[in-house]
This record gives sequence, structure tokens and C-alpha cells, in this order.
Amino acid sequence: MPEEFTRFLTLFDRLVRYSDDWVARMDAGKMDWAPIENASTRFGTRVSRITVRSLLIHTVLAERNWVRAIPACEPGGVIPLPSDPAAAARFEQGDLRATALALHDENLEALGRYTPAELGKKVHFVGREWSGMGLLWGMYAHRAFHVGNIDIYLRQSDVVGPEFFEFNPAIMA
Repeated sequence: MPEEFTRFLTLFDRLVRYSDDWVARMDAGKMDWAPIENASTRFGTRVSRITVRSLLIHTVLAERNWVRAIPACEPGGVIPLPSDPAAAARFEQGDLRATALALHDENLEALGRYTPAELGKKVHFVGREWSGMGLLWGMYAHRAFHVGNIDIYLRQSDVVGPEFFEFNPAIMA
């Protein structure tokens, strides 16, 4: 595997496992809570009111979509927006964090089957052309963005989130 992909796998896995620390700090009674809507809690142009539970589910299902779509998409093809009712239903049937981590483990397994051709394949998503590897780094950034959103919610609940990029183990790729 290319060195960049190996590095990505290490960093992505650590970010996902570390982001679970943010969710773990959220009071269980506030997982479906959304703070007051104002300019500082807008998460883009489309969403201004979302819960921690919904942020986590959105992030995990988007990752599942991208991980599975890159190999399945024809070169130059368009990756659809996430739609996986079976995976979404797993969140209704089990523990939120355990389900998120189980789906992440399935993603890592699928990523382990990637070929160099899939990593270099050009695909389109939301009007942009990406290489497979570029979309994977975009997936990493997407998660980091939403970890920041969850951090906002924690702080609005008077809970201090973990320090960003203090992964365990501390050794990086």
C-alpha cells in the first residue's frame, strides 16, 4: 500500500477512536439536546440545529457511504449522498457509541481491501472531482469538523472536551 494510505489509516482510526472520547463526555440526557440556535452554533448553510446523537450518526453513515462507494464507483462516476437505512437502523437497535465504533471497524476492514487503483480513481461527489485518496482525506476532515461541533455542545454544557490531537497512543504515523 502507498505510504500516504498507510498514514491515513493510522490517523483516521485514531481520530475516530479519539472522537469517541468527546461523545463519552456528553451527559446521556443531552445526547438529543440542541443548544440555543445562534450564529455560533451554525454548522454550515444547511444545518443550524442538530443533536450530538444526530451529528455522530451523520458522520458515521457518511464515512460508511464514502468507504463503500469509492471501489464501487466507475472511474469518473458520481458518488451518491449517503442512504443506508440498514446501517441507520443499527443505531436504533443498539448503544450509540458501540454501534458507531462497530461501523468504523467495518469501514477499516473495507479500507483494508482497497487497491492502489481505487485510491487513485477519479470520482465526483457534491459537484467536485476527487481522487479516491483525496475523498478519504476529505472524510477525515469531515469527522474533524463535526468533532469541533460536538466540542461546542460540550462546552455549552459546561463540560471540557479532550485536547485535540492528543491521541492514545501518542506515537503518530
